[in-house]
Amino acid sequence: MRRAAIALGLGALGIALGWWICLGGLDEWGGARARALVALAALGWTVYLRARRREGRPVSVPVAHGVAGAVALCAAASWFNFGAVIATGGVHRHDVFHYYVGSKYHRELGYGLIYRCAALAEAETGGEALVRQRMFRDLVTDRQVPASMALDDPSVCRSRFTPERWRSFREDVRNLRTGLNEPAWRQSQIDHGYNPTPAWTVTSGALSRVVPSTELGLRFLASLDLVLIALCVAALAASFGWRVAALALVLWGTQEPGRFTWVAFSMLRFDWFFLLVLSLVALRRGRPGLAGAALGWAAAMRGFPALGLVGVLLSGVASPALRARYAVDRRRFAAGFLLTAAALVALGAAVVGPSSWTEWTAHIRRHAAVASSNKAGLGTLVSFDPEHRVERVQARLPGAPTEVWMQRWADEVRATREARHLWLRGLQLAFGALLLLALVRARRPWIGLTLAILAAPLATELSGYYLMLFVVAAVLASARAALERWLLGFAAAVQVLMVMPAVGWFYDDRYLAISLAYVLAPVLLTAAFARRPAMIAPPPSAP
Repeated sequence: MRRAAIALGLGALGIALGWWICLGGLDEWGGARARALVALAALGWTVYLRARRREGRPVSVPVAHGVAGAVALCAAASWFNFGAVIATGGVHRHDVFHYYVGSKYHRELGYGLIYRCAALAEAETGGEALVRQRMFRDLVTDRQVPASMALDDPSVCRSRFTPERWRSFREDVRNLRTGLNEPAWRQSQIDHGYNPTPAWTVTSGALSRVVPSTELGLRFLASLDLVLIALCVAALAASFGWRVAALALVLWGTQEPGRFTWVAFSMLRFDWFFLLVLSLVALRRGRPGLAGAALGWAAAMRGFPALGLVGVLLSGVASPALRARYAVDRRRFAAGFLLTAAALVALGAAVVGPSSWTEWTAHIRRHAAVASSNKAGLGTLVSFDPEHRVERVQARLPGAPTEVWMQRWADEVRATREARHLWLRGLQLAFGALLLLALVRARRPWIGLTLAILAAPLATELSGYYLMLFVVAAVLASARAALERWLLGFAAAVQVLMVMPAVGWFYDDRYLAISLAYVLAPVLLTAAFARRPAMIAPPPSAP
């Protein structure tokens, strides 16, 4: 009770101070500075506690945990930039447009017509002049084309809708367009389309078919992710302990890839993350079937969480005792994963259409082949060439429109990546060998699951915001306490990088730095667990 009072009291004071200093919100560099200060405060407190213990004068548990909780609350507030939430209106309309319209009208739009049909709908509701002045992205060629193309042949869209569905679509586009100025709306129409799987469309996306696109409805949808984040923290606290939950909240609040301006107040951006945490918690509590089902659901919606299955199946197999001890758990986990994933794949095909998975696979392959300034991972590092930075490309094309120099930059980066393909595969194989060694030595299945998930940026190139997955590294601190200080130092170091003008000014430079950090960190963590088995505390439910 005392530690909760200390956490709430000091946390409220810190949040009020941050809000007063940052009144009116923060720009990107100010936000990074605030997150860096919070991460450094958390690191400083853990170092201080360790020093006091080594001197034989430990800080009392209520005070130690209370201050840690206060810093964690401040970290959560720093994710919102201490008040920038006000400026959003409570709805990230750029994102919600894709998820809401893409799921509600998926049978008509598929993965290729969202921008074309939105342009036609806008023109029919009085925006024709603006439509003729802008571009949209052709999701088949990935090129920006004049939006007037949609008006030249309206039958491409209209023939796919019934009259009633078209009226509903026009109304939803109008509602989502409201509240975005012309530059912001223009930017939303040259993004990379609707990317979730058919499984997401028929599960989380089903809400778009029952919640109207009114302001109240959009605010409701945009608030659900906050509930999922709170549930994640509560679940970690109940299963891994107070310190792990506080560490996870600090890592969440001070992260760069999944920061507020990218993913906050969208439509269920964090459902896969919630399912990943649920899988970890269920494994910790000895519920492998539930854990496998949760991970199978996450994999059916986002693909890359399937890496966790490998981590669980291989964990501890180098030890005959552990191999025998977890044999039944591994089978139950695999059964839960495969049955759930298969059911969702079948459900997606039945509801969205038999060819929906084929279309999604082709769409994602095209998207993966395109160079994007906010992608992160080992592929980003391997394809880096100083001559192909955005700054250099702009300098070579003075006065060129944005779409021209961006396309040139993407083409140059793609060519470099293809030329270095063998280097990428070689590095992935080398890391795979290290990961295999760590997995077979892991003493608990949830350690194997965590290490395999953290390998995602090395196994594939992800849009940067998916690197929020690194928050689950906090659970590794329950296996090795020293990792708490290391992870807090990592969080602070990334934010310090972000406030450096040489790194933070251009997006490709920023995500190069992020890629370096989020590739190096999993390598070091994996190496730490490959070196020797960790000593693990028993789960809370154990006698």
